[in-house]
Parts: sequence; C-alpha cells; structure tokens
Amino acid sequence: MTVQTAAAPSLLSSAEQRRAARQLTLAMLALGLLALGLIWRWLAPEQTGVSQLLLGFASLLVAVPVMRSAWYSLRYPSLHGITDQLIALAMLGAWATGDLLTAALLPIIMIFGHVLEERSVIGSQEAIHALGKLTRSHARKIQADGSIIEVDNGTLKAGDRVEVRAGDRVPADGRVLSGQASLDTASITGESVPMEAGVGMSVFGGAINLDGLLRIEVTRTGHESTLGKVIALMQNAERSKPPITRLLERYAGSYMVLVLLLAAVTWFITNNAQAMLAVLVAACPCALVLSAPATAIAGVAVAARHGILIRSSAFLEELADLTSLVVDKTGTLTFGTLRLQSIDSPLEDRSHVLTLAASLGS
Repeated sequence: MTVQTAAAPSLLSSAEQRRAARQLTLAMLALGLLALGLIWRWLAPEQTGVSQLLLGFASLLVAVPVMRSAWYSLRYPSLHGITDQLIALAMLGAWATGDLLTAALLPIIMIFGHVLEERSVIGSQEAIHALGKLTRSHARKIQADGSIIEVDNGTLKAGDRVEVRAGDRVPADGRVLSGQASLDTASITGESVPMEAGVGMSVFGGAINLDGLLRIEVTRTGHESTLGKVIALMQNAERSKPPITRLLERYAGSYMVLVLLLAAVTWFITNNAQAMLAVLVAACPCALVLSAPATAIAGVAVAARHGILIRSSAFLEELADLTSLVVDKTGTLTFGTLRLQSIDSPLEDRSHVLTLAASLGS
C-alpha cells in the first residue's frame, strides 16, 4: 500500500522550512542589535553614532530577505507580495529619512509574522502525517505455496493475500477470506465501537485487529484506498484558500496603486517624508494577509485532530452562520466509550452482581 506517497506532498517544502529558519535567525539577531542600540541610546545619549550604527546593522541583516521577497513578488504577483513590496518601500523611505529604528523594526515584525504563519502550516501537517503512519509498516504476505513472508506495505497490490494477527494493523483495504475478529476503526471512521469482521466482509486499511486471526485479499491500495482518500481530502482542504483571501487577491493590484497614490499625495501636500512613510506602513495589509490563511489552516488541522474532516476552508467560514447541526452517530458528541451507570437489583448485593457480570464477561 502506498498511502505514504499520497501523504508526501507538503504545504511547505524542506527548502521553504530551511528558508524560514534562516529568516528567523536573522530576525532574532537583528532584534538583539536593535535592543542593544536602544539601550545604548538610553545609557549614552551623547553617543548617537554608536546607537545608529547598531540600528543600521540590524536593518541590513533583515533587508536582504525582505528585498528579495519584494523583487520576487514583482515577477510573480501574489497577496503576500503586496505586503512585501510595501514593507520594502517603507524600509527605503525610512533609510532615506534616517529613521533606522523603523527600517529595522518593520521587516523584523514581518518576518516574525511569516514564520508564525508557516509554523501553523507545519503544525497542521501533523494530523495528515499521523494518518499516513497508520499503514507505514510491514505486512505478512501469503505466497502462492502458502508460506508467509514479511513485506513492506508499499509493495502490496490488489489481489495479494495477507495475514493479520491480533494486535496488527490491517495493511490495506481488502476482503476477508477466512477468520473472524473485532476491528478498531476509530482512527479512520470515528466509530468507537469495534466492528466485527467475518468472511466476505470489507475491511479498511489502518484498522487494528483486536482479537482473532484474519486472512484478507487486498482490493485497494494507495490513493484509491479509504485512508488514501481521507488524506487527499485533508490535503485539499488545507490548500484551499478562504473566501476573504480570494477577495483580497482579486483587488491586490488596484490596492497597491491606490496606496502609492495616497503616499504621493501625502508627501505633496505635507512635504513631510515621515507622513508619507506612515501611509506606507499603515497601508500594509499584514493582519489580513497573515491571519486569513493561518486561521483557516489551523482550524482545519484542529478539526482533523478531533476526527472532523472539513472539505474546504470555505465551509469553515460558513460555520459562523450555522443555526442547526445534525450528527449521524454515537461518538460524535459523546465520548464513545461504554460505562456502567447504575445497577438495579432488588435481590442481590451490588458487589455480588458485579462479580457475576465479570465472570460472565471473562
């Protein structure tokens, strides 16, 4: 079974994760220099050159990733690119006016925001990886001569026969050829009560065999399996853009032109570079750009960890307008575990009844 290949596509590549780590390191170093420069300015206000030098080094440390992102966004426009371009313009304006504190602080805040967003994306992949691990093990494949060998689940294909012992996971979707057992399918279907599997019944890959011995014929593997489809559904939901993000992207180009016009008009009327810089900084849509995708991804991930699969982030936004909720089975709103509530026995002592029930259960 090749579910692991279905789960392999990641919202963040390893190169993107390394780049985020480098940017975070630069931002931390710049923040340290920034703090040192402010402390120096406070302790020795007459030595402005030293504090300005520290602030200048801090701004240069974070200037490279910001300018690179702004240049890349000019070639490949995006919603994040609007923020990168405005931050880059604000940095250039701050340098031109000698405001090195603003030139260092703006990109540091932006980098921290991007890193937090990417961390939420990485965290959201944990639920997908956890599902993929359900079948990342070995299977006991039955050969044509009846012998049994252990093989990797990724090598299984439709028509193969496997043996599943008590305590093992079912390696792939299949049909029971012989045997009978109770299967725990909670990680796949959300059903807390074990399913009784017998000859001729279909079973899900990833289910745990609680007791008994099963011989199964594999019917579906990889993307076609039930678990593979669940993983693909979660990946599509996390990659989908929320409506607010699509709306912002639609008017991103016009917004950039409007901001530049407002900044130019402000500088023309006031003849004050600081006022123009304030317009550029205030116009950065950092909150919407960072929060809209991050909250949608985090919401889908949290729901998945609790057994709720959301097909698209658009549906996540519509939850705010729901007035009724229909659930289909026990275990969705309950703990899904059976528990003794009371014993009604007018003739026998409570402890004696419990002893009898325990002996019958064993």
